Amino acid sequence: MPARAPYPALSARYADFFPDQPAATPRSEAFHWAGGSLQLDRHGPPDADATVVLVHGAGGYGRMFAPLAAGLADAGHEVLAPDLPGYGLSTAPWQSIDYGVWKQALLALIETEHQRRPRPIVLLGASIGGYLAYLVAAESPWVRGLVATTLADPRDPVVQAALVRQPWMRALLPTLRPLSRLTRGLRVPVRWFTHMQRMSRDPALTALVCADPLGGDNRVPLGLLASLFDTAPALEPEQFQRCPVLMLHPACDDWTPVAISDRFFQRLAAPRQRVLLEACGHFPIEQPGLDQLRDALLPFVQRIGGRLDDKPLIAKA
Repeated sequence: MPARAPYPALSARYADFFPDQPAATPRSEAFHWAGGSLQLDRHGPPDADATVVLVHGAGGYGRMFAPLAAGLADAGHEVLAPDLPGYGLSTAPWQSIDYGVWKQALLALIETEHQRRPRPIVLLGASIGGYLAYLVAAESPWVRGLVATTLADPRDPVVQAALVRQPWMRALLPTLRPLSRLTRGLRVPVRWFTHMQRMSRDPALTALVCADPLGGDNRVPLGLLASLFDTAPALEPEQFQRCPVLMLHPACDDWTPVAISDRFFQRLAAPRQRVLLEACGHFPIEQPGLDQLRDALLPFVQRIGGRLDDKPLIAKA
């Protein structure tokens, strides 16, 4: 189904920070599932060997990933970049803007894609979308590979200290979910709650994200903020063996430092690989990190899709 509303011109400005990437030519669709409707971009050939699903975090949405999706599509992969409920062009009632609902929406999308064209699916999660992608991979039988720029578990108090701006806000976390039921439709700017100013090492990119009403300047219900910190996976990392995991972590991330992602990553039972992206901040745009991301990501997806040999996908780090 064609998109009913175009993305604003501001959404195209993210491409300015990726001048070496091929031009993105997404096909916009609306995906309908039991919980509502998602806007999504589809990139790349329909007869690809694998499908990559891009999972955004609290300051993003699908179209923001167009430069990365274009590179994957240029390599011959199909890419889906959905706007999760309440972000981008995916409008939703307040009770549907929740981390658990986001997980169910992605599970429904993956199930539909598998029924449409059975082939391996790789999840690529950015920021808190990395943990969300893990939640989905722990439940979907069709996910064959998991990639994340961070794997910070928001249930971990150390991670909470990194994500939440003020100590008094962290003290209120246990009250957010009951409070959200009382306040109903009350929405607050997500940048009030977390360190959105640490989005990038490039002040211009950070300013763009923080000014984007579809992403970093979005207003979200308290229920979403509460659910970020109390949603448990179906499998804890010690039991996770469903698929190989590739963590492409920015080396200079001062929002979610690699040390807090390592707390979760090192517990994984699955084959895993950890690549640090040199000179990159939380939103990785710097070199040589971008080349390192490409050089690790493309072979990983190709192996999942069966386009490389059948030796072990990844050696455990």
